[in-house]
Amino acid sequence: MYNLLIFFLFIIHPIYISTSQIIILNNIAELDIKIFRDDLEDDLRLFYNKSISIDDEIKLQNASSKIDAYIQSKFELRINNSKIELSGFKYNLINNLIKVSCSFDYNGDINEINIINNILFAVYDIQKNVVFIKVEKESKSYIFSFSDREKTFIY
Repeated sequence: MYNLLIFFLFIIHPIYISTSQIIILNNIAELDIKIFRDDLEDDLRLFYNKSISIDDEIKLQNASSKIDAYIQSKFELRINNSKIELSGFKYNLINNLIKVSCSFDYNGDINEINIINNILFAVYDIQKNVVFIKVEKESKSYIFSFSDREKTFIY
């Protein structure tokens, strides 16, 4: 009976979550962001004030420049207080997930990484954005929330 109650709670109260992973190894950095497709469509609708469907690969590729601008507006990455210009995004539709990927070169020591993550907060105030960072052999993570959208990681 308890399991049935938990099941119904998840149906009534959906989970709103995105994940981001940053891996920096040998001066090459990769960023992967995974967002539920329908949640991203909802936030794109607010961001552009019109409906944007991305429910298949062709529509996703056709909307890529709009998603580029959205991600660049909602996700900010700084390393040692220098803003990283994210570009060259690649998109994959995996079942009901959108995977956004890009890579960039970073030379030099890393003392701190600052992230501002505003993905989906315009739509859901219960949204959680989980970030995983791996720099060489050191891993860190953080859960961003509506009231906590910025984090600095010290190395």
